[in-house]
Amino acid sequence: MKKINKRISAAGIVLLMLMGVVSCKKNNYLNDGGTHDPHTTLSTYDYLKANANHDFDSTILLIDHFNLKDSVNKAGTFFAFTDYAINLFMRNNGYSGMQQLYDSVSSKFLTQYMFSSKDITMDNVITSTVEYPNWAADTVLSGVRKVEQTYQVYLTNSVPSFNYYVLQYVKINGVVDGSTGAPANDPTDLYLSCQTTGVLTSSGTTLHVLANFVTLRRL
Repeated sequence: MKKINKRISAAGIVLLMLMGVVSCKKNNYLNDGGTHDPHTTLSTYDYLKANANHDFDSTILLIDHFNLKDSVNKAGTFFAFTDYAINLFMRNNGYSGMQQLYDSVSSKFLTQYMFSSKDITMDNVITSTVEYPNWAADTVLSGVRKVEQTYQVYLTNSVPSFNYYVLQYVKINGVVDGSTGAPANDPTDLYLSCQTTGVLTSSGTTLHVLANFVTLRRL
């Protein structure tokens, strides 16, 4: 009987230990980390340069080539593009290296995505395109809007839908799409969606990151 009791006691201890581990995991899972802080102690330039996945290495090379570090840090809002978008642009144009890219674009390739206003945020923009003057002067007209998206969750007995908004940089071609009195041959505007929005850098920029697959324009 003593051996049986010892085995039962040992099994009980193991069971309690397992329950404790499960309890800890459950408590950690339920622990709320709080509201995400959009602020970073880094400047806009340093934030892009310090990206752990090196998603902006080519972007930084472009910024450095055109001496736009100060402009990037002083911009009220900057829609940054990733190396994936640059690589797509280079493939579409048959460029094999960065020097060819440097030779084919100007600083406006970047400044068209910079704005003086810091208030171009998801909370402030509306679902219709509103024009904002960018730092590429009159070379390109641009605006911003947000679009509603839907995703579905497939459960056993139901498929609930959830709505969310995506911020878009709009390259205005001619006049804003849907404008009253727009000419019949007015070209369609170009909509570039963001994958990340609302990073607030220490240099005072509201930083948004365009999706990897966006089509960049040569300027």
